Amino acid sequence: MRTLLFAMLLIFPNLALWAADNDSIAIDTVATRPLPDYFIDADHDGIDDRQNEIDKRIADSLRRTDKDYWKKMLLKGKLDLKDETIVYPKFVKFCVDVYNWADRTFNTYDPDYVVGTGKRWKLMAKSDNWIDNYDLHFPKSTPVRIMSNVCYNLGASIAYMAVSAGYMFDVDNVFGGKPITHKKWDFNFSCALICADIYYARNTGSTQIRRFGDYKNGKWINHPLNDMQLESYGADIYYFFNNKKYSQGAAYNFSKIQKRSAGSLIAGVTISSQDVSLDFSNLPNSMIAVLPDFSTNLKYRFRYYDYCFLIGYGFNCVMGKHWLFNITALPSLGFKHCTDESEEGENNIFSTNIKAKMSFIYNHKQLFAGMLSKMDLHWYSSRRYNFFNSIEYLNFVAGFRF
Repeated sequence: MRTLLFAMLLIFPNLALWAADNDSIAIDTVATRPLPDYFIDADHDGIDDRQNEIDKRIADSLRRTDKDYWKKMLLKGKLDLKDETIVYPKFVKFCVDVYNWADRTFNTYDPDYVVGTGKRWKLMAKSDNWIDNYDLHFPKSTPVRIMSNVCYNLGASIAYMAVSAGYMFDVDNVFGGKPITHKKWDFNFSCALICADIYYARNTGSTQIRRFGDYKNGKWINHPLNDMQLESYGADIYYFFNNKKYSQGAAYNFSKIQKRSAGSLIAGVTISSQDVSLDFSNLPNSMIAVLPDFSTNLKYRFRYYDYCFLIGYGFNCVMGKHWLFNITALPSLGFKHCTDESEEGENNIFSTNIKAKMSFIYNHKQLFAGMLSKMDLHWYSSRRYNFFNSIEYLNFVAGFRF
């Protein structure tokens, strides 16, 4: 009996160690398992590949048994959502399956033209700069040109796949103590087949009159006009016809790599709202005198909604190994519904507008940088007025993927 107890004491400590650290024993078992001779140099490069095969088998074993493996890989930024051997909780598994279905259906490219970056995280520094422009033409070609001051924003963001978070601050407000008159936000979703944009912009002053009819013989001037307001918002959704070879994400989101030049016809719909108020009543009489109907009207408001189809073209030009240039133009046609607050009252008129984008991108391994520009121009045309308002952006981005 004593001999039996002594034998059990020798055996059970080893069993306890196995229970406490089953990952280690699994690794030891795999590591000591004999491997066929062809693993000595499996890819014929003169290097012993046995350790690589051992590491691979260990990883495969963990994926099938470790319930927290997906969490560990997620935190490391190395989670492969297409790996079907990973064990997930039920709800997480459902989300992963939905993602993989959507990725296969909506985000498949021809690998000869577009490839993934191999990374899911992006850390970016941004310089976001924008202005708004206004052109008001009265009968007899009396043009008024107004431009806002440039709004400078700096910030940073971090993104995991399609989800991002960041912070931007107004440079003039932080360093110059000037009040914030510009506000904007936007949301973008882009995949191989479609792109969706939702945006909002507001300006409550900080503008300059650059030309005012025949005032000073029609020369360019720089006269402040703070009695104006702009509120613009809308949503666009459009489809890429050549979606296997053309990637807008490569040109604007740094989410893909365009390997060969390609373009695509683009079509979709856009809905937007424009509300612009101009008040000339505080201008000098010498300026007011050049307006054709100054005696009865010194305040103008253009308040309308656009419902349009858009159709255009985007082209990615691959310039060597690291450089990509994109240009995209999206004119739109539809109808414009003017509210009763607008200058000429409630009315439905023909609508034509244009959106345009351009980018110049540099990629080197996991580093990237780019200059991105965008313009959104709206045109109001009636018997009494021709009015253009546009918002123009110029952004600089630098970052790295990991």
